[in-house]
Amino acid sequence: MVVAKPVKRRAGTADHLASLSDLLQDSRTNSARLFEHGLALLVQSLGVDRALLTRVTGLGHEVFWWSVAPRANMDGIFEAPEKGFCPFVIAHPDRPLTIPDAAKEPRWRKSPGYAELGIRAYAGVALKVGDQAVGTLCVQHHSPRLFTRAELALLRTMGHLIARTLESENLKRELQAALDALELSSAIVEDSALLSARSGLPNRRYLDIWLRSTLFMARRRREPMALALWSQPLLPGTKGRLATVMSHLRGEDLLVELSTDQYLLLLPHTSDSGAEVLLSRLRATVGNHPTGATLWLPDGKDMTMKSALRRVAKAFSDANREGSVLHWKHD
Repeated sequence: MVVAKPVKRRAGTADHLASLSDLLQDSRTNSARLFEHGLALLVQSLGVDRALLTRVTGLGHEVFWWSVAPRANMDGIFEAPEKGFCPFVIAHPDRPLTIPDAAKEPRWRKSPGYAELGIRAYAGVALKVGDQAVGTLCVQHHSPRLFTRAELALLRTMGHLIARTLESENLKRELQAALDALELSSAIVEDSALLSARSGLPNRRYLDIWLRSTLFMARRRREPMALALWSQPLLPGTKGRLATVMSHLRGEDLLVELSTDQYLLLLPHTSDSGAEVLLSRLRATVGNHPTGATLWLPDGKDMTMKSALRRVAKAFSDANREGSVLHWKHD
């Protein structure tokens, strides 16, 4: 729990941004310090019960950083932050939401933020990474309160700094994911256990490691990954054709030997129509074989691709039964 700590204060609202400058000097290289001291600065400078950061995840809204005044608490906020006006801010990310007194405004009088959580005064801004609202920065108070222009400027500026910090943290994670992928590529050169001795392709063990290194990027982009599964006997010349396919794949694509004579192609951030174009080109090299295909969107229901692998296996069986070159199976 983050409780408001003493923050160097300057006299008068005109010095809010000067206090923010002090904060930046203290937290330039540490995002956690920016969150902690920035929220404490808002609580103290604005004289509110609490300041908090929320984010939108696959499970809804959640509080990920907060600061409270000495006699305030977070009762009910952790359990249901979406009741505290966050969804409205996310739905209208280009303008802040200010509520001087929810009890006197018909729009908010019956809202759960006031009726259940007791929030009478509220000010919040959306945290945007690129064009997408990923969370909110807000302050809440139990009694009516007008927010001055200087105070709202402080809130907006703090929101902008925190959003840029979140963007930087995301970039760091993307860089780490890229480094993990590079390390994996290096491991393949040194560890033949990650390659199939029959086909020379990456094997199921490699796929498991590759998924761990690419899962973050898949979730970050919120884009589908296309999967295609087919079977062909390893006749003379087949190994060379598979190697040709590998050499022409895009940088993030992956072709693995899933089991004996069975091959799985993974195409990140690729739609079904895009996958069909790529599979058509692939058939020109490996030949026409009944192929099953599906899309995988990593979320809380299928984080490890198990459901997607079952779908693509069923699509492959249907393609064989029907004698079709390509059979799709969606959720």
